[in-house]
Amino acid sequence: MRIIHLSDLHFPTKLGITTLRGKSLLGYGNYFLRRKVKYPENLWTGLVTYLSQMSYDALLITGDLTNVSHPIEFERAYQNLAPLLDNKAFLIPGNHDRYKKEALAPEPLFEKFFGEWMGEVVGLRAFVRKKVIKDYVMLGWDSNKPMPPLVASGYVEPEVFSISKPILQKEKVILLCHHPLWNPGKKIESRSHRLKNRQEVAKFLSENPPLVYLHGHTHTNWFKEPGPILPFPVVNSASSSRLTDNAHHSGFHLIQISAKGIQVERHVFVEGTWQETALQRFQESEGVV
Repeated sequence: MRIIHLSDLHFPTKLGITTLRGKSLLGYGNYFLRRKVKYPENLWTGLVTYLSQMSYDALLITGDLTNVSHPIEFERAYQNLAPLLDNKAFLIPGNHDRYKKEALAPEPLFEKFFGEWMGEVVGLRAFVRKKVIKDYVMLGWDSNKPMPPLVASGYVEPEVFSISKPILQKEKVILLCHHPLWNPGKKIESRSHRLKNRQEVAKFLSENPPLVYLHGHTHTNWFKEPGPILPFPVVNSASSSRLTDNAHHSGFHLIQISAKGIQVERHVFVEGTWQETALQRFQESEGVV
């Protein structure tokens, strides 16, 4: 099983200031003044070409396609992703895709544009999504809700555990959730940005482990080896469409799962081209759950 994992694409989109209010205005200002230059268009177009030349079984994206959940941003994200959207694709939203209440009502915008590639709803509400690819179950958790300004925390609803437990116990599961479950010591999240019930999630997954946990949210790549608390690898591919620098080890991961175990490669955009580079590998003891 060969998996491409992307996350936190934050496609640059020009928005009219008069169409923004409150948190959206603040968020767009932060993006426009600080982050826009870190997401050049040639990086993404080069990535599409690069991926088209690779062999893979699944393309998994763990959210944050937009910046402030504006309808025009979703349209732009769809246009950019269209060349990669086929039966191998599976997507879940991130907190920026649920940035404000208008992104959920009267119609969830993420589902409107990407519902075809989100798999089937499991349970009565859409907190859990499922898609089977080559006998492996892609299980997506939605940990995102609209939050006040400067808050980007997440929460895994209790029903997610009861829905997911029999799937995790019986199937070969690749689990996707936008928020981290573990962070390196130098990348510890603030309380306003982490999963509110992170310890509860960690305990549940320690007893019902997936093959691998894929996430984004924190804009730097890492690979955590299985450890005593989380007996499975944790992979962060955020931000796949961002220029790398000393503080942000960006790029994406190619994950190969076989009877021999799990192998992971990191690929990064350097000097105008995509190439394989050193993996940011950590032991569980080098960070925090």
